[in-house]
Amino acid sequence: MTNKNEIQQEPFLWIDLEINDFDHFKEVVHSWDIDFLQLDGGTFYSELKQMILPEVQVASTHFDCHLDQKGASPDNMWSFVIMGEDASMFNFNHTMTQSTSTMVIYSPGHEINAMSYEGFHVYILSVTRKHLQKLTQKLGLDEIEEKLSKIDRVELGPPQADALRAQLKDILEDASSLKHKAITQEGKELLLNFVPMKFLKEIGTQIGCSKHKVVKEKHFLYLEVRAYMHTHLEEQISIEHIAKKFKISERTLRNYFKEELHTSPKEYLTALRLTKVRDELRAQKMEKGLVEKTARKFGFNHMGQFAKNYKAYFGELPSETLRQL
Repeated sequence: MTNKNEIQQEPFLWIDLEINDFDHFKEVVHSWDIDFLQLDGGTFYSELKQMILPEVQVASTHFDCHLDQKGASPDNMWSFVIMGEDASMFNFNHTMTQSTSTMVIYSPGHEINAMSYEGFHVYILSVTRKHLQKLTQKLGLDEIEEKLSKIDRVELGPPQADALRAQLKDILEDASSLKHKAITQEGKELLLNFVPMKFLKEIGTQIGCSKHKVVKEKHFLYLEVRAYMHTHLEEQISIEHIAKKFKISERTLRNYFKEELHTSPKEYLTALRLTKVRDELRAQKMEKGLVEKTARKFGFNHMGQFAKNYKAYFGELPSETLRQL
């Protein structure tokens, strides 16, 4: 039987590499049209994780060596770079970054001159130019692309940088945990719209963009609520907890989900958790106690009710999912 969740999933390209060979590293990142020159005599080590959809890409890159980087960014994408929490500073376009709250901006096809050092670690959100223009119109930030083309960085406040970094980190961790690299339509909507819009709103605030016609702040808040649910499924969050965190009443939260998604926030959260359980079951080998362990990991403590909900949602019992492996 085909379950309703699988019908709504779309595959994405996933790259997860640890590289100890400098020549191999240069081949992997060649699509960015950058020439790398290693300037120290030490060993080379790099980690690269990347989730790729046609309109949006999320990546994390880390390497421990002294590298000269020259070339150009992709000619059809904007890329926004947030440094890792403990990352070393790096020289970009002849100026050092100031702190891990510095956001570096790669405009489409822009010349790159950079020098990175041991401890380099960044998270990257890349958005196609066409999709970014669509989002700026929704936000009413029509002049932001012109302003962005004249700068190569913005200095965020630490809380803003932390929030954007955490969003990208959570996306990559979630993608890494999936055996079948596919994203639900709900997850895709959040990745294509909420995440880049969150970046654009923070940047627009920093560079003084005025808003003409704006996505309602209320709607953006609820997108953030949904994104929070997606990335905190292993925590014992409740609807009460979520309402308090985002400073809204539980009744208001229920009304929004009913109006926008035709479901309740509790049912929505349950569906997310059930989907994560199924993904993990399908990614592992049969072992005693696996179903209970995985169910409890995502907040299901009553196994009878869990099995009932699971079958109602997927049309099969957890044991039947395991037998398909």
